[in-house]
Amino acid sequence: MTIKIHEFSSVLIVDDDPMTRMLVVEALEPEGFVVLEADSGLEGIEAFSRHKPDIILLDVSMPGMDGFECCRRIRRLSGGERVPVVVLTGNDDDESITSAFEAGATDFVSKPMRWKLLSYRVRYLLRSRAVLEALASSEASLAFAQQLAHVGNWEYGVATADGSWSPELYRILGLDESTDVPTHESLMLCVPDEERSPLLRSFMSLRTDGTRFGLEHRIVHRDGSERFVFHQAEATRDQGKIVSLRGTVQDITERKMHEAQIEFLANHDALTGLPNRNLLSDRIAQAIARAQRDNRRVGVMILDLDRFKFINDNFGHQVGDGLLKAVAARLRATVREVDTVARLGGDEFVIVLSSMAHPGDSEIAAQKILDAFVPPILMEGHELHVTTSIGISVFPEDGFNAEVLLKTSDAALFIAKDKGRNCFQLYTSQMGVQVEEQAELVNALTQAVVRNELEIHYQPKVDLKSGAVSGVEALLRWRRPGIGLIAPDIFIPLAELTGLIIPIGEWVLRTACIQAKAWHDAGHIGLTMAVNISARQFRLNNVQDLVRSALADSGLHAAFLELELTESVLMHDKEAAVKALQQLKEIGVVLTLDDFGTGYSSLSYLKEFPIDVIKIDKSFISDVASSVDGASLTRSIISMAESLHMITVAEGVETEEQLSFLNINRCDRMQGHYFSRPLPAGEMNALLGARTRLPWDSCRRVSPHRIPDPAEVSPVTAQ
Repeated sequence: MTIKIHEFSSVLIVDDDPMTRMLVVEALEPEGFVVLEADSGLEGIEAFSRHKPDIILLDVSMPGMDGFECCRRIRRLSGGERVPVVVLTGNDDDESITSAFEAGATDFVSKPMRWKLLSYRVRYLLRSRAVLEALASSEASLAFAQQLAHVGNWEYGVATADGSWSPELYRILGLDESTDVPTHESLMLCVPDEERSPLLRSFMSLRTDGTRFGLEHRIVHRDGSERFVFHQAEATRDQGKIVSLRGTVQDITERKMHEAQIEFLANHDALTGLPNRNLLSDRIAQAIARAQRDNRRVGVMILDLDRFKFINDNFGHQVGDGLLKAVAARLRATVREVDTVARLGGDEFVIVLSSMAHPGDSEIAAQKILDAFVPPILMEGHELHVTTSIGISVFPEDGFNAEVLLKTSDAALFIAKDKGRNCFQLYTSQMGVQVEEQAELVNALTQAVVRNELEIHYQPKVDLKSGAVSGVEALLRWRRPGIGLIAPDIFIPLAELTGLIIPIGEWVLRTACIQAKAWHDAGHIGLTMAVNISARQFRLNNVQDLVRSALADSGLHAAFLELELTESVLMHDKEAAVKALQQLKEIGVVLTLDDFGTGYSSLSYLKEFPIDVIKIDKSFISDVASSVDGASLTRSIISMAESLHMITVAEGVETEEQLSFLNINRCDRMQGHYFSRPLPAGEMNALLGARTRLPWDSCRRVSPHRIPDPAEVSPVTAQ
């Protein structure tokens, strides 16, 4: 069956913003569409009645009548039942989505739109409408479509309990079409007892008042297996009287499995399956609460593997990952079930000893752990001898909360390593020397701001479809006189702790915007600039003013500025975070969620925040070529982001295998040493001039360990 769309199909755009209407006209008229305009909901209804357009683009936020009410009224007009209505809004939260579809919308698009794709989207919706009308005449085709979409439907008359089910609904319910009668009671018996009451109440409201519903619940098959479904229903009326009920049941089990995988990431390490830092803090807090109640103690031990880097470098990451799993298993076997073994990252583990009677119990447990490392670990034919250093702190002597106990045990670990490794060390008050060293570093950092010792390096982001450099990330560096570059993970937490991150962050933002505008003026049009926003900056509640000022002073268009925020920043105060992000979106900047997978990683909160880009943490990318779990979790993140219309960026890409995996699984962009290390502005100038237009296959041939000097790239190659 061939569906043809007339070249003069009419499109009605209802929007009070003249700029949006103009952009729609410019995008669609050259493609052969006739564009009709209305600047209010009331005028949109009148225009629909006069012209009967083939499709409607409808803004939500308009003075007077909003888009939801306008959609509802059009649906009640003659000819308005089937016309595609695409709701345009800057809000993509669950409430807006629900309101749009309850009002009768066909589709939902967030602003700003990708104008070049608008004509394709319109043609697709028109074609979909024609296809659905054609399918309505064929029961077999409809059943096949439902099977593909995993959606079944039912219908009941108000006066009878009997009804009809589609073949797909029988499959979803696990029932036999030839023997099971499609009664309302049969449907209810498939729902677990504890979830049946809310569904029954919804059915009663539907039958008596015509109140439509949509809710998720489980279905239990006769063999005991379960499915998750989204169940929605509505009443049909004749002259105002409810005459029948109809609904759909969509099998969302696969989506729920993806959500569960991502939720697992919020609390567990992907490699070892141990609790991660987020869950660890909760476990320590619970152990402290029990200890206070029972007058007991809690031991917190941080373990760092000795010689792990040597093993990783000489035997490869696959052996190194296997070793970490084996270590996790030995640690779990060494402690009690009531204790917690967690992985902080890298080769660092934490053990929480619950309900200790005496402080000395932690020393006994530490020696038991050291003894467990005496036998070698066999890994892929290699006999690996690995030891560990342990730092110990005890509640309440060394701290009253998780943060302090982890800090004091970490200080003890530093001393254990200094003593020669393969030993344990209890925290003592004399270890406050480390605090003094940090104070000296803070003082030097304060002077660094004054003496202009800070600099910005830029790491390119590569578009995986074109192979071109689509943007850069601004990364802060500290070149300390007489010492050299100080690792960012050393001085940035100190800057955050002391508040120095406020002036430093403002300087980074302004400098990065000026540099981006300079690159645009040099011909690198479209290049985006990503800047990290710290927790302190975000919580000052003036980050919006700072962004506006930086953009105005530099002349950079807001669409080319990406603000990267971490999950922990957003979850500190979700209500305030949503408000701040919405204000930033009004400015027009792009919002990126950094280090996704290392924190909360919840699909539910992703829907709450107006996020445009998800950056997959490098800890997952490092596992995609060597770990089935790592590959599966990364694939799930990409799939979830795609379903939410978000762009994915993989960070920490270092090998051809990782790049191939990301390309196959439709990741949008990558950054990492495979393409380039972070570069000073001068070197970045040369790289942009030489390589931003290289074809994809040339991009793939770049060495993961060495970036060519710009002088080595000939003018011919650069073209």
